[in-house]
Amino acid sequence: MKNFLKRFLILLVVFVLGVAGTSFLMNSETTDDRSDMNDSTLPEVMVQFGDTLTNRMYGYKQPMETDFVRDSVTPLDTTKKLTLAVNPYDAKVRNLSYEIRTSDGSKVMENRTIKNLETGSDGYLRTEIEISSGLLMNQEYSFQITLSTNHGDVYYYTRVVSRSATYTEQYAKFASDFVQMSLDKDQADNLAAYMETSDSASSRNFAGLNINSPLADIIWGNLNPQLSKAGIPIIKDINETTASISVEYEITAPDENGNAEYYLVTDFYRMRYDETRIRLLDFERSATQVFAPSRSVISNSGLILGVRSKNVDYMTNEEGSVTAFTQNGDLWSYAPDTGKFVEIFTFRKNENSDFRDARVEHDITILDVADNGDVDFMVYGYMNRGAHEGYSGVGIYHYNNDKSVIEEQVFIPCTESYEFLKEDLGTLSYVNQNNQLFLLISGNLYSININENTYEVLGDHIDSDDFGVSATNAHAAWKIKSGDQAGQIEMIDFDTMETRMIAPETAQKLVLLGFMNEDIIYGIVLDGDTLPNANGYDIDGISTFRIEGFDGTVKKEYHQDGLYVAGVTVGSTLMEFNLLQKNGDIYKAVKKDNIMNNNTTSTDLTSAEQTNSTRQGVIVRLTFDDSPSAEEPLVLYAKVSSVGEKTVDIQVDKSSTEEVYYVYARGGLDSVWTDPAKAVQRADKQTGVVLNRAQQYVWERGNMKTQLTLNTTDIPEIIRTASLDVQNLQNGLGDSAKVVNLSGCSLENVLYEVSAQRAVIAKTGADSSVVIVGYDQYNTYLLDPSTGEVKPYGMNDSTALFQSAGNVFITYLDQK
Repeated sequence: MKNFLKRFLILLVVFVLGVAGTSFLMNSETTDDRSDMNDSTLPEVMVQFGDTLTNRMYGYKQPMETDFVRDSVTPLDTTKKLTLAVNPYDAKVRNLSYEIRTSDGSKVMENRTIKNLETGSDGYLRTEIEISSGLLMNQEYSFQITLSTNHGDVYYYTRVVSRSATYTEQYAKFASDFVQMSLDKDQADNLAAYMETSDSASSRNFAGLNINSPLADIIWGNLNPQLSKAGIPIIKDINETTASISVEYEITAPDENGNAEYYLVTDFYRMRYDETRIRLLDFERSATQVFAPSRSVISNSGLILGVRSKNVDYMTNEEGSVTAFTQNGDLWSYAPDTGKFVEIFTFRKNENSDFRDARVEHDITILDVADNGDVDFMVYGYMNRGAHEGYSGVGIYHYNNDKSVIEEQVFIPCTESYEFLKEDLGTLSYVNQNNQLFLLISGNLYSININENTYEVLGDHIDSDDFGVSATNAHAAWKIKSGDQAGQIEMIDFDTMETRMIAPETAQKLVLLGFMNEDIIYGIVLDGDTLPNANGYDIDGISTFRIEGFDGTVKKEYHQDGLYVAGVTVGSTLMEFNLLQKNGDIYKAVKKDNIMNNNTTSTDLTSAEQTNSTRQGVIVRLTFDDSPSAEEPLVLYAKVSSVGEKTVDIQVDKSSTEEVYYVYARGGLDSVWTDPAKAVQRADKQTGVVLNRAQQYVWERGNMKTQLTLNTTDIPEIIRTASLDVQNLQNGLGDSAKVVNLSGCSLENVLYEVSAQRAVIAKTGADSSVVIVGYDQYNTYLLDPSTGEVKPYGMNDSTALFQSAGNVFITYLDQK
């Protein structure tokens, strides 16, 4: 009996140790494989003007392409001195170096290493630098700062530009003070003098305020918020006349039960300094509530998302049992029947958060929501923390609902900033059933094999104006620019990888107009049907357009004798266009027409709606086909699975034969154009600026001298001939300058070019033209190419003269 007990105890101990060991190993494996995202580790760099910090820069772990990063602009005065401040957090900073390059990155103007940084009472590291290289006035240069840290080299970017007088410190302080005063009702009256409040009734929409909004809304109505994360002014544009600054900050406010709500806020200011005080020319504010399902978000009407834009990115599975949606750079899923919420993806930390993890310089695209609750999604932009902290790129992820874990399928690093990446990926992103990802980046169509971490280029040098995708992104088409198939339209089915070519017949050319559902729309232009309109723009007069399926079946053909189609816009439910008629050698608009999209679609199971709240004003909710069954939320937080790195390095060919023009407005990249005239018109409408690929200022809103007359001997000889032949002008200028055709712009627009020391050729009649060489309040000064004489011409008469000739204007940019 004694031996039996002894053996029994030994076996029991072995069993317990075995179970414990197995449990330990299983738990260890689980801990290693599923974890929270790593914390942010990289320092921040700022530029200090007087006592005010500006231009917070976030670190990149790889060098970026300098002409594809323009998060901020740092002005240089005549001293060319700058004070840099570094917030190291927990990082060890060994030294700082900087490099100034031409903005296309082709030439280094200056570089230097600074080993000793001074530590201030606030814990920041500081150094003052003096730039010695001869930088041209009113020309942007790339400014790369490199910190050598215990996490390796970290790169930071801004642009520097020499301006004669900018009042930078005053502008930055004004923006910071405005934020503080709008949160303090005792100082609210100080803001009234800057606003242009209209008499219209307030909708109290904190997601979209402007300079005309009531002061009561500017000071947050009944919300009663406090500042929880102070912002730092980011200089977006600045010149001798105006400045544009944005400030991102976080506020917190108590809800009806006294619980803290959080909001991310972005203010945009456009200002002018007139020697007595700063005048506010434009103001915009957008606030977005940080979604927190524990804050009574479930109602009989649906899911309350709170204060945010009404444009909600969401997707519901076929059963209607799970809806995924994004908010403030976070991805959530919600099951109305069970009340289950899952925070699938976020960079934001719930505790000890700072601006490094709370920054929203990324976006999320929902790719698929399965009936079992699994979600496929794409994250693109700047990676705040985690395995890819400090990289800009594209990540494809799969959320496993059963395991409550996200798995990275592939990560594609990129050397352009978020706003440029968004411009590209906003055109196309699609994953087919074979786990192939399709992206359009910098005019190249890529197919990435997620399983094998490989890629191939399906099409290159694609003009964005000649590229279209279907409603589901499953089909795409583009016009081939060169080679034996130039002028043909290539169409592809991403699911089957089948392609189809559409070729023009003799004496025709094809114009890609877009897609209606999954059907391509293209137009046919006959030789001789490309004519200018009344504003001088060349218009392709489409005699016939077709709507075709991928198999070539013609769904509809549109043609009207004697009329030509132009100005086509294709929406989800309607295709609209103008009908033109030939009037001599130009087109004249006759009427508008449209075609309805008659394709029947299933009723959406989910919709986004706006409603009103006494405390928060206009709020947004997701409404479902059936009211939510569960009133109490069950909140889960997905973990990250460490399944090994799956990185695909794409070699992006950004060489382009065409010049591009960037419109920056309201705090960011607004749009990209190949037509400089359209870029100027867009910038004028958005109160912005236009830069070319070399980051030269092509046009600026509000930065024009009151009067100026050029010395005609300084004007290139070929320009003084007033030729309207663009190729002839370019041949005459050679490599010294680039011709810029601004036909279609107004006289007021093109006088900026004269202010910037560039003469403008203007058409005055069928066979006549002049050179605008100066202006004042009352006159333009016009050079007659036949006599070389310069004579004044009344401003109103000049406007009428140029308009009658079609507003045809041609200027040039020196090639620095």
